[in-house]
Amino acid sequence: MGNQDIERIAIDHVIALERADGREPVDVSTKGYRYDIDSPPRKIEVKAFSGSARGQSIPLEERQLAEAVEDPENFYLYVVDHVGRSEAGMGVRVLHGDALCALLDRAKPSRTYWSTFRVAEYDTAERLQ
Repeated sequence: MGNQDIERIAIDHVIALERADGREPVDVSTKGYRYDIDSPPRKIEVKAFSGSARGQSIPLEERQLAEAVEDPENFYLYVVDHVGRSEAGMGVRVLHGDALCALLDRAKPSRTYWSTFRVAEYDTAERLQ
């Protein structure tokens, strides 16, 4: 299972949990927002792990950190681990308020450059057996 699959499963799982709690969540992960789910009043960023998130680093983009700092009352970080197992096997940890602030205070910046590996480039790249 790839990273996009893991993230999609996690977002769908969180949306179902939000609906069960009586909110009306909308997936905004591909619409340029600084978070994945708009579930008023919550702005939810989802971080997904195929295994346990316990003791793991949680990567946040600069724009996500900015949103959390600008709107700490409504920004939530949902950490979903054991994604890909049964729904009952997945765990969701919610960071908000003081717990989220403590996590953000420990954040260390790291610059990463992302480039799309285009299909034609992939198809023509040297392949080692």
